[in-house]
Amino acid sequence: MQRLGNFSGRFLRDDLSDIIVGQKTFPNDQPSWSDRGHLSNLFILQQGFAFKFEILPNGQRHIADFFGPGAICNWSRLSAFEEQDDILFKAHSVATILDARKLEALLDDKPGLASIIKRHELARTMRVTQRVRALISLSATESLLVVLLDLYDEFATAGFVDDRIPMPFIQQELADLLGVTPVHISRTFSRLEEDGIVERNNRSIRLTDATKVRESLSYRSFFHSGGRK
Repeated sequence: MQRLGNFSGRFLRDDLSDIIVGQKTFPNDQPSWSDRGHLSNLFILQQGFAFKFEILPNGQRHIADFFGPGAICNWSRLSAFEEQDDILFKAHSVATILDARKLEALLDDKPGLASIIKRHELARTMRVTQRVRALISLSATESLLVVLLDLYDEFATAGFVDDRIPMPFIQQELADLLGVTPVHISRTFSRLEEDGIVERNNRSIRLTDATKVRESLSYRSFFHSGGRK
């Protein structure tokens, strides 16, 4: 697994092969609870994208995090707490399904593997914390740039090396992630394009100088050694 390789030089696929119970393809956008037979299992994305969301008391949807290829989408199934958020798999995503009970036993038997996965999930938690702080303290334009850097980070962690990345979100989903309106997202993108910071084309996006944006926002990538900037 490319992602976990950032935390270990070991090849980990063989460790997990005995606990795979199947694979699922999502032809359309589909929440995890639509398949009751796998609610207690874990999903690892093989291709596509997914996001974690909840419906707020006012009826609005809040997107809390997102997942690219190789990500464990519902790791908290193994925690002592009930999973409160839903996972929505984007159309054409493919996920490998792991038996949660067998994985729990495997991690007890292989503490090294458990440590690698937990370090990966800690990196995800730290990235979410960084994004939440940005949403609270930065302007809407800067917050959108942090989200774009998070997308770059998510794809890079999965081994994607191109400087132009797929844009997995529609504007409504970006709005639900940032807590603004789709109109505001559209206007912010227009300003970023006019300023030469962002290029968009056919559901893909490119930061013209990603390094400069990272430095200006003091952005850290926690999925790589030392949480590099």
